[in-house]
Amino acid sequence: MIRPPHIVIAGLRLAASALILVSAIVGPAAGQTAPSSPSAKVSEDLRIGTIERRISDLTDTLVKTQAALQQSLAELNQLRAEIGVLRQANGLPQPVAAEVSVPADTQAVQEQLEIQQAEIKQHEQSKVESASKYNLAVTGLVLVNAFSNAGVVDNAELPSLALFRNPGSSHGSNGMTLRQTILGVVARGPGIAGAQSFAWVNADFLGGSTNNSFGYTAVLGYLRMRDTALGLAWNKSKLQIGYTSPLISPLSPTSYAQIAEPALSSSGNLWSWSPQVQFQQILPTGNQHGISLEGGLIYPQSPAYNSVQLDSPVEASRRPGVEGRLSYRANTSITAPSRSLAFGVGAYTANQFYNSATQFHSWAVTGDWQVPLSKWAEISGEIYRGRALGGFGGGLYKDILSGTDPVTGVARTVPVETAGGWSQLKLNFSRWVEVNAMFGMDDAFASSFRSVILPAGSNALTTSARNSTITGNLIFRPRQSLILSPEYRHLETWRYTGTPFVASIFTLSAGYQF
Repeated sequence: MIRPPHIVIAGLRLAASALILVSAIVGPAAGQTAPSSPSAKVSEDLRIGTIERRISDLTDTLVKTQAALQQSLAELNQLRAEIGVLRQANGLPQPVAAEVSVPADTQAVQEQLEIQQAEIKQHEQSKVESASKYNLAVTGLVLVNAFSNAGVVDNAELPSLALFRNPGSSHGSNGMTLRQTILGVVARGPGIAGAQSFAWVNADFLGGSTNNSFGYTAVLGYLRMRDTALGLAWNKSKLQIGYTSPLISPLSPTSYAQIAEPALSSSGNLWSWSPQVQFQQILPTGNQHGISLEGGLIYPQSPAYNSVQLDSPVEASRRPGVEGRLSYRANTSITAPSRSLAFGVGAYTANQFYNSATQFHSWAVTGDWQVPLSKWAEISGEIYRGRALGGFGGGLYKDILSGTDPVTGVARTVPVETAGGWSQLKLNFSRWVEVNAMFGMDDAFASSFRSVILPAGSNALTTSARNSTITGNLIFRPRQSLILSPEYRHLETWRYTGTPFVASIFTLSAGYQF
């Protein structure tokens, strides 16, 4: 029997639809339980981009095939009619329809569909071999940063503070580094109690440095654990244990010049990675709208320059810090775009122990926002107010100030009161071009400095009272995996008294994500 062309078309449509559906489902599932880390996000972006391109190619092929089959159907119907007229005119009976072969071009299309389906299945099944036999993916970012600093800064590679320009010394620096290169591993394990298990770890090469008699620093490039986590993810809940940023400040500005330490650190961004346990519960309030409740225990690290003991003040108190956050997001689905409207408020409390006579209560209240202004513009940011937040990067990395009482002259230590925040405007002109403009400030209160007389010769980090940063960058992606990003930063750092120190930094970053 003749195979009706509409059956062929329907079969091709069904195969293509099934392939597209499988690709769409596999893409989000791969990122459903992966935590929000830079290298994990890079891997997911590449995965989605590959699948989108294949779906687009498949759709184009399907459209062309449908057009060809429609034309073949019309010609076949016309030929049938002509044959019927001729046989009727000659008094011949109508023939029994015989089976005809599928045109060669249709077979080629079917073979192409089968090949693409096999390639996508192979892509989804490919993974790094692990002892547990569960899915393991290697991710990373090879990053080159060429920099030029006009002014004296605290760190030539990752400047965050402007310092005093000593007469006779160099008042700038140029250089290049690859130490912000990131290597990561993302793993998805077995289901436990209805949850998907996951784990991830990121490392860079920022560890190790030495100083010489001239005050110059030689970087060694040792491998350093950047951040890591493991946990369980349910549909609306997540339990995570790791070394990550505090949940009270979940956002960070966008920059490829500052990866090893996030942009605007020491200028309003509470970012420092710390050991912690976090739990999140999403409460739906409508059509994909929802409220998120988060809580956790955290041990913030101690700034090295004012620590008087081997462990951090919070660890010495023998009690973890407690953190919590309440947030609203306009779209809580797994496949929701990252630019959904969101607001959040957070709080943190902990005790700090230095000795039996020196103990303080550390605390913070925070707010964060992410507001899409249009399809191509977004504004985001964070604010905070607190005390002894040096372990998070607040107060210019100071928990306390130690000196003498200005009235009695006896030794005295006081906690640093601080406030700050940052905001960023993001403009997405296309899939390839993005522009970011941001400003941040951290302000240690003058009352903290008036409470003590600092020792003569205190270092610049101790005497710094306010720091602000203005940053602008352009991110160009000629391909999904390739990055080219020029960035300009302007730093102003104030001591408790006097005029600010100023530095300007230009960085050109080039990267390859995998």
